[in-house]
Amino acid sequence: MAFDFKSRPTGVWKWLLHMPTWLFRARLGFVFGKRMVMIEHRGRSSGRRYRTVVEVAGRGSEGDYIVTSGTGPRADWYRNILADGLEAVWIGSRRRRATARSLSPKEASPVFAEYERAHPKAAAILMERMGVAYDGTDEGRIEMMRRIPMLAFTVT
Repeated sequence: MAFDFKSRPTGVWKWLLHMPTWLFRARLGFVFGKRMVMIEHRGRSSGRRYRTVVEVAGRGSEGDYIVTSGTGPRADWYRNILADGLEAVWIGSRRRRATARSLSPKEASPVFAEYERAHPKAAAILMERMGVAYDGTDEGRIEMMRRIPMLAFTVT
C-alpha cells in the first residue's frame, strides 16, 4: 500500500507519519542526523502551534537548512509558514529560533540537482508521487521547481 502525496494521510499512514514528531519531542531527534528537522509553526486560521518533521533537501551557503514541500504548495505547514512565519526549528535534540524565506525556482533548482545526485531514489519517488518531471536540462528543472516549493530556514 503506497501513500498518495496528493491526499491527506489517514489511519496507519497518519500514525506512522507522526512517529518522527514524537521522537523529536522526546529529544531524540538526533537519530535522524541532519537529514530531518522538526519545524514549529502556527495555524494560519486557528493560531494553534503545530510541529511538522520535514526532510532537509540541502544546505545554503550561509548554513541555512533548505526544505521542500513534498506535497506541493497546498501543504498546511507550508501555507502556515508563508502566512505567519516560522517559530522554531528542531535540529537534533535542540530547539532553535529561525526565520524562513521562499526560494525562487532558479534558486531551488541547483539545490534539487544536488539532492538528486545525493538521493536519486528519494528524488525519483518525490517526482513520481507529485506527478512532476523534467527533460534533464537546467531550464526544465527550473520550470519543474515552480511546482515543488522550497524554503530556507535561517537559525538565529
